[in-house]
Amino acid sequence: MLETQSNSNSVPKNPIRPALIVDHDTFSYFSDSLKHLLIGLADESMPSVLICPADAAAKQVISPFVEVIVHPVFNMPLLWIQNRKLLCSKLAKFNPTILHCLCESELKLTKRIAEEFSIPYIANFDSVTARLFKPPISSDHCGALIASSESVSAYLQKKYRNLAGRIEQINIGIFVNDRASCFSDSDRVTSMLTVQPLNSLFHYEQLLNAIRHLAIDGYEFIYAIIGKGPAEKDIHELIKALGLTQIVTVIPSIEPLRSIFSGADIYIHPFSSDRFNTHLLDAMGAGMAIAASRGGVEDMLIEDETAVFFDPEDELSIYNSLQKFLDKREFAQSLAQNAQQRLRQQHSVSKMVNSVISIYRNVQQWHKTSRQ
Repeated sequence: MLETQSNSNSVPKNPIRPALIVDHDTFSYFSDSLKHLLIGLADESMPSVLICPADAAAKQVISPFVEVIVHPVFNMPLLWIQNRKLLCSKLAKFNPTILHCLCESELKLTKRIAEEFSIPYIANFDSVTARLFKPPISSDHCGALIASSESVSAYLQKKYRNLAGRIEQINIGIFVNDRASCFSDSDRVTSMLTVQPLNSLFHYEQLLNAIRHLAIDGYEFIYAIIGKGPAEKDIHELIKALGLTQIVTVIPSIEPLRSIFSGADIYIHPFSSDRFNTHLLDAMGAGMAIAASRGGVEDMLIEDETAVFFDPEDELSIYNSLQKFLDKREFAQSLAQNAQQRLRQQHSVSKMVNSVISIYRNVQQWHKTSRQ
């Protein structure tokens, strides 16, 4: 339905003034791609406003050319009407022409604002999480449902059959390092990383057992688990029980993670989820070799082309995947380079920004035509 070509050299007939709406979780998780998008809009001389919670550190991700509206002002459920009135009052001064909802949690709010201002909106989806009630979408105002991957697009096709013609896929944009970090320094001790929530010991038991057997077999490496969660204490105890305290460490999140990835060799994705994983994207962009659990919604993972897969519940499967990288460094480097090339072709920042702008333009025209 919507074309995704840039018309940056021509002046659009209708001005585009997008208001982007995001919650705290999505703001933190997709901060880099959000920054790229906002800077891209500024480069195209498109004024934009970001609507986000007060505790989302907006100044860390946006340029001075982007206006910020804090919502909610009063963090109390009983004051949602007052919060919405304040938001609409501030938004009216900006005079938006289109809304862009970047998270499912704010779809209801976006729908209400679109109806009140009589403007169109688009909605981003980055997961295939099953819900008892699907988020409300206005067929009169929502011009596009944006999926982050083919898997998410297929999910939306089933979930919103009446809006199937409005579903578009835009790959998350990322900058790719010129050189793959995987085994780039022969004098460096092999390093493996995982960035995942520590929600369950179950997700790490077989992986740590496989790490232990690699160490017993004489492989030299270090392994860092970056994250936090309720299972952190149990994971620490298992590491100690397995005698891995000199090899494995658990540390909280580090910013920027990309600088850590650029000095590491292998990224281990121990379990898949229903949500697109941006850490995988960053690890691939830095040129790490990817060993990942089967499943997930990340299209850029292709077996023996951009990653190796393992069964997360099978210690031997995990062991074999990691051993393959450790024994065949040229193979690992080849996969890392293949992954980087795929990102350059299909996940470029310029392509993402141009696609979003094109959709803004087409949805505005669709909404104008439908009102005539």
